[in-house]
Amino acid sequence: MKKIGIIMMAFLMTGMMACKEKQSEVSYIEPPQKEKTVVVARVEVKEGQEKAFIEIASKLVEATRAEEGNLFYTLYQSTENPLTFIIYEEYKDDAAFATHANSAHFAAFAEATNDIMAGELVIDQF
Repeated sequence: MKKIGIIMMAFLMTGMMACKEKQSEVSYIEPPQKEKTVVVARVEVKEGQEKAFIEIASKLVEATRAEEGNLFYTLYQSTENPLTFIIYEEYKDDAAFATHANSAHFAAFAEATNDIMAGELVIDQF
């Protein structure tokens, strides 16, 4: 009986040590490397202002795509709620995004859409 107890104790201790080793292996996860700056801008426009918004935003899209640090810039309209739009943006780095955010064409877009937006422009940066 004593032998069984010792064997079980050794078995349990071995299992606990293995779990401890595995736990230490997964407890450190390296953060992902940032390869570029990705931005998703979301806006809702007032009813009946969809076409006006698309016209104004199209000018912004064209000017932004010409920026040196811009990699991708596209306007999307929701299929579920046509008053909702997102602009998906990719820049080579944070400085390129800052250049865009401070550009004359972005300021013109903000001013031109001020009265047709139903709320604030929501910007998520990744």
